[in-house]
Amino acid sequence: MPQITFNQAKEFLNNITSKDVIAIIHHDDGDGFCAGILYYDWCKSKNAQAQQFTYEIGRTKLKNIDLEKFNKFIVTDIASNLIAEDLELIKQKQVLYADHHPRDTPIPKEILELVTTDQGYLPSSRTAGELTNLKPWLSLIGTITDAGELYPENQNFIDKNLKKINTTLDKFKQNISSVVTNFLTYFDKDFPKAFEILQQINSIEEVSKLKQYSEPVENEVQKFVEEYEAKKEKLDDINYYYFEPHYSIKVEVAGIISRKNPNNIYIFASPKNDGKDISFSARGQSKKLDMAELLKAGTNGLKDTNAGGHKAAAGALIQSKDLEQFKQNIKNFQNSTP
Repeated sequence: MPQITFNQAKEFLNNITSKDVIAIIHHDDGDGFCAGILYYDWCKSKNAQAQQFTYEIGRTKLKNIDLEKFNKFIVTDIASNLIAEDLELIKQKQVLYADHHPRDTPIPKEILELVTTDQGYLPSSRTAGELTNLKPWLSLIGTITDAGELYPENQNFIDKNLKKINTTLDKFKQNISSVVTNFLTYFDKDFPKAFEILQQINSIEEVSKLKQYSEPVENEVQKFVEEYEAKKEKLDDINYYYFEPHYSIKVEVAGIISRKNPNNIYIFASPKNDGKDISFSARGQSKKLDMAELLKAGTNGLKDTNAGGHKAAAGALIQSKDLEQFKQNIKNFQNSTP
């Protein structure tokens, strides 16, 4: 089916009933979790049966899930190039696919596809909040964790919701969105537990309950931020930083460091899957170089890889044995770019 409109997506949600059994599949970052919870809460408000699944890039496969018991699916915040193959398995069901990543891989035509890229950079949790009108503060959290404040198209949305809770963007980041990001990092090996806890937070004031999980993660984040200057490496014009944290804090570290010097380009790397793989987060807030294209070039010719994301921020995964070739690919890409 052709791409659908916001109102058609709203109609899909309004038509959910107590007879439906719905799978909600969302990305494993703050934006994905917040969007997933908003859709989950909506389904519950319609007395439908709902079950969530956290989609971990490079690990989750829908073929390993019992799909037959679900008659409807809501898939959100997962780039098409990462999930197109999996969507083939559910294309005969009723599927709402709501996403904000660039489209470089087509998905099955049978699926209802709500794409917001023509409006700019609208994080999936913002769209979920506007579709459901539930927990506007949670929609704001997801938007900020996905760096939505860097894009002018989100300014009115952010300002309106900050005014509702009488706070500033800086205070919100410090006391709310960073706490949620660290909380999710703390539970990165038990995402169902993370979803259960966060879904039961019912007000912005209750976010403080998550600080017990956030604080040990925050301490480690600050440790590696402080070590960055001494241990970074140059891949021609790109700042490369490899580190081995206890928690999966690469995205948090990347965000803090890259915002200090937004004209620079960064690749942050850390081991994953017990050291078998290496995952990357690339940041280029100036957008003078496309981060998704950069990491795709880095993985060119390598086996068992994936890469994708946005112009200003992207991620990738390779086998550890291929690290030196990845670095060389990054250098080659810079030399070939005008």
